[in-house]
Amino acid sequence: MIGLLGLIQMYNTYDHKDIYHEVASCLLKNYNHLDTMTAGKIADLCNVSPSTLNRFFKMMSYPMTVSKLPYIVSQSKENYMFDGNYLPLTEKSIEESSIDFYLNSLQERILSLHKSINKNQITSLVEDIISCKKVVFLGCPIPQGIWRFQMDLTLFGIETSAFMDPNYQYDALEHLEKGTIVFYTQYCRLGDNEYKKSILGCKERINKFVLLSNAEVHPLSSFADYIFSYSGNGTEQDTILMNIYINLIGMSFREKIGSLSNRVSEQKRKNL
Repeated sequence: MIGLLGLIQMYNTYDHKDIYHEVASCLLKNYNHLDTMTAGKIADLCNVSPSTLNRFFKMMSYPMTVSKLPYIVSQSKENYMFDGNYLPLTEKSIEESSIDFYLNSLQERILSLHKSINKNQITSLVEDIISCKKVVFLGCPIPQGIWRFQMDLTLFGIETSAFMDPNYQYDALEHLEKGTIVFYTQYCRLGDNEYKKSILGCKERINKFVLLSNAEVHPLSSFADYIFSYSGNGTEQDTILMNIYINLIGMSFREKIGSLSNRVSEQKRKNL
């Protein structure tokens, strides 16, 4: 499934004049036939060399070579209904519609998330963010809620990065400034080991490491200073809960900044 998701992400985000956009467009148009083709024929289909196609894979942080593309497509077709599904795999009653089942399930998970929220942990994280100079976000794919949070950070004067291309994320880690707060948002398994290796490789420069995950047990849990996790069900609801967590952190950050600004204004009035 992530093979198709990755292609769609590349198609939606790269400049239309970029060769990678053209490759993504070609692969998407012919996706249902790729598992019957050789790597050479796929490269010919896209009118690029096998090496260019291989670089395209690396842009999506795939650990495999272009020769694996037919296999990925085949697996995507077989697993589509069970990976990134809209509905949980638990049984629903015959009388209940899919819409009601989806909304009831989501409502239950939001209530469960609400009960598990550690407000003190969010408050502590916000205070750490306010005192830092830079925040780096990692994850593939990056949850969209992060971009709104980046707006608040930027307006406050905190430098941020949340590159969609994993290779730029690894580069950000390689050149990480000391004292940076690093977020890792994980609700897909793509690249977990590569991220772990890169994160641990620069741990001395990380101020605080924040893990947001739909897995209660994660390979980086022991390293994290802050853990915001919930039990995922393997559906797109996991991304909704992830964005809720990010929004709660962003909202708390904005409220804290507003409170600090009011204190400064009040102090100025008293000094007049």
